[in-house]
Amino acid sequence: MNDAVLPDILIVDDDPGMVQALAKVLRPLGRLRFATHGHDALRRIAESVPDLVLLDAQMPGLSGFEVLDAIKADPVLAGLPVIMVTSHAEADFEQAGLDKGAADFIAKPIHPAIVQARARTQLRLKQANDQLKQMSAMDRFKLAVAVEDLRESHDRLQRTADQLRQANESLVQFVRIASHDLREPLNTIAQFVGLIDEDHGALLPPDAHQYMRLVLRASERMRTLLDDVVRYARLQGGEPERPVEVALDRVLAELRDALAARVAATNAELTIEPLPVVMGHPNLLALLFQNLLTNAMKFVPRERTPRVHVSASARNGWATVRVQDNGLGIAPEHLGRLFQPFQRLHLKSEYEGTGLGLALARQIAEAHGGGIVAQSEPGQGACFVVSLPLATPAT
Repeated sequence: MNDAVLPDILIVDDDPGMVQALAKVLRPLGRLRFATHGHDALRRIAESVPDLVLLDAQMPGLSGFEVLDAIKADPVLAGLPVIMVTSHAEADFEQAGLDKGAADFIAKPIHPAIVQARARTQLRLKQANDQLKQMSAMDRFKLAVAVEDLRESHDRLQRTADQLRQANESLVQFVRIASHDLREPLNTIAQFVGLIDEDHGALLPPDAHQYMRLVLRASERMRTLLDDVVRYARLQGGEPERPVEVALDRVLAELRDALAARVAATNAELTIEPLPVVMGHPNLLALLFQNLLTNAMKFVPRERTPRVHVSASARNGWATVRVQDNGLGIAPEHLGRLFQPFQRLHLKSEYEGTGLGLALARQIAEAHGGGIVAQSEPGQGACFVVSLPLATPAT
C-alpha cells in the first residue's frame, strides 16, 4: 500500500522498551511517529494530526492525562482517537481517562494481538467518521440543491394544480350543461312514446308494446346515469358545503320509506340497529347509504330473499357503519376495482345500474374524511364498512 494512504499513528511513551514493543505490533497498521514526552507529543500533533495516538498515562513533566486534556480541549482535535497505555497497578487511571475522552485503554504488559485489534478498531472508526464528515458536507450541498429543486418543483406543481382546478371547474360546468341539454331529448322521447301508447296503443301489436317499454327503460337508465355523472363531478370538484350534525337514524329511516317500493317488490328484510350522529352532509350521506342499500337488495340470487342488516359502532371519535347483505358476494380479485367509476361485475342484462354507485359512495365517504371498504366472499354476501367522523367523540 502507498505510504500516502496509510494511517498515521503517533506513539507517545518515555520508555524506549515500550516504544519498541508497540512499534513492532503497530507497524503493519500504518506509518509510525514517536514522541518521548508530553510537550513533544503536542508539537508533533500540531505539525500533522495523526489518525491514532497511543499515549502513556504516566510520563515525567506533562502527564498523559494532561496531554489528553489538551487534545480534547482543541475543537479541531476533539475527534482524534486516543488509546491510553497504563500498568496493572494503575487500574484507577482507566476510569479517569475514559471520563476525559480516551477512546480505549491498554494495560501493561501488553498483549500484541489485543493491542493490534484495539488499534485496528479505532483506526476503522476514525476512517468511518472521516468518511461520514465528508459525506455530511456533500450531503449539505446536495440538500441545498435538493431544496432549490423542491422549491422549483413546488412552484411548477402549484401552477399545474391551478390549471387542473380551472380545468376541473370547466369540466363540472360542461357536465352540468351537457346533462341539462341531454335531458331535453330524453324527456321528448319519453313523452312521445307515452303519446303513442296512449293514442295508438290499442292498434299496436304486442311486440310494439314491448319495444316501447324497452325504449322507456333505456331513457330512464340514461336519466339515472346523467344524475350520477353530475353528482360524481360535483364531488370531484369539492363542492360539499360545511358539515353539520347528521342523525344517521333519521337518514336511514327516510331511506327505508323511499325504498319501500323496492323492499316490497323484492320481499326484502331490512333491519337497522340504532345509529350514531355524525358530522357531514345530509343529502350526500343519504345518497351514499341509498346506493349501498339498493345494491344490497339488487345483487341477490333470484331465488333468495334479500336480507340487509345495518349496524354501527363508535370509537375514538369515529363511527363505523356496516351494511351487511346475503347476496352474491364478490370474488377477492374483483375487490380492488369495486369502487372505480363505471366498473361493473355483472352484465347489464342481469342487473341494472350505471357502474357509478359505489364510486359515488367512496367519494362521499372520503369527502367526509372517512372511507369505505368491502369485505366479501363469493356466495357469502358482502359487508360494506363506512367510517365517518362522529359529531361528539365517543367516550
